[in-house]
Order: sequence, then C-alpha cells, then structure tokens
Amino acid sequence: MESNWSTLEAEYQGDDIGVISTDPLLGRLQLVAEQEEVVEVMLDRATAERLLSALVQFLAHGEGGDAPNFSITQ
Repeated sequence: MESNWSTLEAEYQGDDIGVISTDPLLGRLQLVAEQEEVVEVMLDRATAERLLSALVQFLAHGEGGDAPNFSITQ
C-alpha cells in the first residue's frame, strides 16, 4: 500500500488544550502552519504523557541561556 503523506511545518501558538472529555481523558491541541492552516492533534492520556516525556527530554538538552531550570529525577 502506497502512502501519500507529506511534511507540514506547524508551530504551537500557546493556546490551551481543548478538553473534549474527562473520562476518558481526551483533548485537542492546535498547531498553526505557514498559511494559517490549523493542524489538530488529538490527545488521550497515554499520548499526552508520552508527549510530556518527549518535551522534558528535549528541554534537558538546552545549554547556556536555554539550560533547563528544572531537575529530572528517575
């Protein structure tokens, strides 16, 4: 089966995550692409936890003025 996916750059604009349901926990995160195209990222609890973990790992790579101001304990 052939995939016709293409890459789209989008950025987070600082909006809140829209909560769709609290049980089960479901939400929608909006990103905005170059030509004001809105990309909606659907989140459930497991996906949100994985995203949070990935963001913390990313921030931990910062140096100098971008050094993290939190500690990671394992």
